[in-house]
Formats: sequence, C-alpha cells, structure tokens
Amino acid sequence: MRQYIFASHAHFATGIKESTELLSGARDNVHDLSMFVDGRTDVAEEAAKLLATFDPADDVIVCTDLFGGSVNNEFTKIVQTRPNTYLVANMNLPLLIQLLFSDQEAPADQVIREILAADDTRVKFVNDLLTDADDEEEF
Repeated sequence: MRQYIFASHAHFATGIKESTELLSGARDNVHDLSMFVDGRTDVAEEAAKLLATFDPADDVIVCTDLFGGSVNNEFTKIVQTRPNTYLVANMNLPLLIQLLFSDQEAPADQVIREILAADDTRVKFVNDLLTDADDEEEF
C-alpha cells in the first residue's frame, strides 16, 4: 500500500490535508504531521511513531512544507534509512492532489518525477501570465 505523510511547521499540514479531503475525499492512507504545535516538538519521535503504524513494505511518500527546514531535514534522515520512502519538499495543493489521484501501482519515484515535471504543479506568477496573454492577443 502507498502511504502519504504531509508534514509541516505549525498547522499547515493539517490544513492542506483538509483541503485535499475536500477535493478527493478522506483517505485512510493520508496522514498529517503538524510540528511545533499542540505539544509536538520532536520531529524524529513523532515521525517514528507514525511510521511504526505502517507495514514495512509500504511505499511512503512524505511531503514537507519547506526544503531545508527542520521537518524536512529530519525526514531526509529517515529517507536514507527506510526503504521505499520518498521525500518531496515545498508541497502545494496541486502536487498533493496529483499524487493522490496518480496510478497507485506505478513506481512511486516515477510518479513523483512526472508530477514535479508537470507545469500544473509549479508556482505561477499570474500577472506575468496575464501579460503574456495580452501580448499574444496583439498579434
């Protein structure tokens, strides 16, 4: 089975999980880990507790809020020691929705690479898109 962990500083992970549920429904294989709030201060401990609930053979895709942040750094250590664990930083809602609706039988690393390469997943500066659209209309 494929498990998903959304992990962040403060309540971002909980909130973005709620947003995915609004769009895709609640799923038993989607978990949030909001750190440095509600008494959660030890990322390693909280991550270990959550990972212990999974089958060791499960693929685990972890999405964190900030590359180089403390939550991401702790999961970087885990990825190096737990097989079938994949880490994606700088999560956003389009990324998560695409992951949840991806082919669950396809190799996780392949799915992640394809989604990250897709234009829909990238952050966009809408003002520039509007300017580009105006420029195209002039021709």
